[in-house]
Amino acid sequence: MDLFFSNQYNLGLANLGLANLGLANTNLVARSWNLVVSIIAISGLLSSYLVYGMTADGIELTVNPVLIKVIEEVEVPAIQEGPIMAIHVTEGQVVQIGQPLMQLDDQRARLKQQQAELEQKIATKKSNNRSGLLFAETEVRVTNSSLQRALESRKRFPDTPSQAEVDEIELRVAQAKQHLEQANQEFQLADLAKDLSSKNLALASLEVDRHQIKAPIQGAVIEIIARRGEWVRPGEPLVRVMRIDRLKVEGFLKRDAIYPGLLERAVTVIVEGSEGERERHVGKIVFISPVVDSNDRTQRIVAEVDNSKGLLGPGLRAKMLIHSR
Repeated sequence: MDLFFSNQYNLGLANLGLANLGLANTNLVARSWNLVVSIIAISGLLSSYLVYGMTADGIELTVNPVLIKVIEEVEVPAIQEGPIMAIHVTEGQVVQIGQPLMQLDDQRARLKQQQAELEQKIATKKSNNRSGLLFAETEVRVTNSSLQRALESRKRFPDTPSQAEVDEIELRVAQAKQHLEQANQEFQLADLAKDLSSKNLALASLEVDRHQIKAPIQGAVIEIIARRGEWVRPGEPLVRVMRIDRLKVEGFLKRDAIYPGLLERAVTVIVEGSEGERERHVGKIVFISPVVDSNDRTQRIVAEVDNSKGLLGPGLRAKMLIHSR
C-alpha cells in the first residue's frame, strides 16, 4: 500500500511540475497517509467503546429510557355467592399470601360443616367397633371344635353321635363361616364409610373456607372494589392487590449488543428526582426476548429490581446500567 500511495503522489507532483522542489518525499507522504488512516480507525474504535465499552465503574451497557412496571397484580374475585359481612383490610395496607381480605356470609356452610363433623364421629365409632367381627370368629372356632370332636367320636364309637347330629353340627359350622364373612364385609364397609365421612367433612370445610377472601400474592391493597353489605357473585372482583416489593424494568437493546452472558447480569436503575437527585436501585436481568423488531433490530430485555423501601413506582421512566460482572 505504501508503494501505491508513493507512486500516486509522485505522479501528481510530476504533473504539477513541482518534482524538483524537494517536497516529493514519498516516504513522508506514505507515513502521513498511514497516520490519517490510523486516526480514522481509532476514532471508530473509540466510538464503539463509548457505546458498548466497559467504564471504570464496570458499566458495560446503558439502556435509556426504560419503563418501570408491575410484576404481579391481581383482582381478587369472589368464589361463593353471598353478601359481604366484613372487610379486614384498608387501601394501601401491605398483605401477605393467605391473609384474609374479606368475609362473606358463611352461616349455611358452617352448619353443613358441623353436620359433616358429627357424621364423621359416628362413622369412626362404627369403624372402631370390632365386636361383631370378634363374635363371628369365636363362633367359627367353637363350631369347628364341635365338629372335630364329633368326627373323632364316630371313629371310636360308630354311630355315636348319629349322622344326623353330625350333619347338624356341619350346618352350624357353615352358618358360623357365613356370619364371619358378613362381619368382615360390615367392618370393611364401616371403614369405607369413615373415609367417605372424612371427604364430606373436607368438602364442607372447603366451602366454609371459600367464603373467606384471601390474598393470593404478597403486595399492597390498591383498591377495595366491593363494600360491606353488597351481594357478590362468583368471579366478581372484590379487591385489587399489587406486588410492590419487587418491580420489573423493561427496555430495548440493539441485537448486536446482546450476547449469551447478558442474562442474570447485575443492573442499576437510576431515576432522576425532581431536584436532580438520583435514586439508584439494584437488580438483575431476568429475561431477553428472542423476538427481534424488524424496524430497528432491537430486542426487549427485562430486569427485576428490589423495591422493599417502596421508593419506586410503576409508570416511572428511568435508565438502566448493565454491569460487566
